[in-house]
Amino acid sequence: MQVIVAKSAGFCMGVRRAVDKARSLLKESGSNVYTDGPLIHNRQMMGRLEAEGITECDDPASLSDGLLLVRAHGISPERRRLLRELPVALADATCPDVARIQGLVRKYVHDGYRVLIFGDDGHPEVVGLLGHADGKGHVVQSDEDVPTLPDMERVCLVAQSTQFVHAYDTVADAVRKRFPEVQVLDTICASTKARQGELEEMARTADAIVVVGGQHSANTLRLAALARTLRPTFHVQTADDIDPSDFADFETVALTAGASTPDEVIEEVRRKLEGVRHSTE
Repeated sequence: MQVIVAKSAGFCMGVRRAVDKARSLLKESGSNVYTDGPLIHNRQMMGRLEAEGITECDDPASLSDGLLLVRAHGISPERRRLLRELPVALADATCPDVARIQGLVRKYVHDGYRVLIFGDDGHPEVVGLLGHADGKGHVVQSDEDVPTLPDMERVCLVAQSTQFVHAYDTVADAVRKRFPEVQVLDTICASTKARQGELEEMARTADAIVVVGGQHSANTLRLAALARTLRPTFHVQTADDIDPSDFADFETVALTAGASTPDEVIEEVRRKLEGVRHSTE
């Protein structure tokens, strides 16, 4: 079977930067390296990092030594203050794209705006952005949430960096109708746009789509949701999830992956798919 692999598949800049930073800190510091929650949303990668000595920590207050790394999703100013009070060194792996959105939120709040955040309520990135809004932020998960918002005079709209472009456009249109003077900011990262655009392009020539990534990765779940609107889609975490019988009737498969998926996992899936025989062979 022919497999078309997306050039954008796998680690985005922010994730690669976070993983590289964690490994560099481990090598340079010579001490224990902990991450404030999962560094990225991929269990296979987190397992590899733990084997190297980089450990996810759900309760940083329990730490008495070592180095603590802020994950790629970023955190709120209040959480940063709390972490700085701990008896451990603090390092930061916040994705630069996320840090940019945090800065925009602070700027607009300072200028007297209320900030609407289009994103997944409870997602670490969104929680951090709300913290930077200093009590003047509202999470919008779809255009259906817009009518329930309180009346506001000055409004700014941002998106979680890994949201759907089309979905953000829909929400923005709804917000403009409710708040005509809204400032809509382009905050979806370039990697996300490229990943979604390339998927739509590949779907034109593929019979099916395979999306590789964690079941807890928001950007992977969105990618799989988009894929299902285009072609028969299979969301897998590893090559072990591939059932060859599912692909016997397909000649060409498009392969893409979420932003937290290691290259090795993508390659293993590609090899297994290429070994599938078409039903007419």
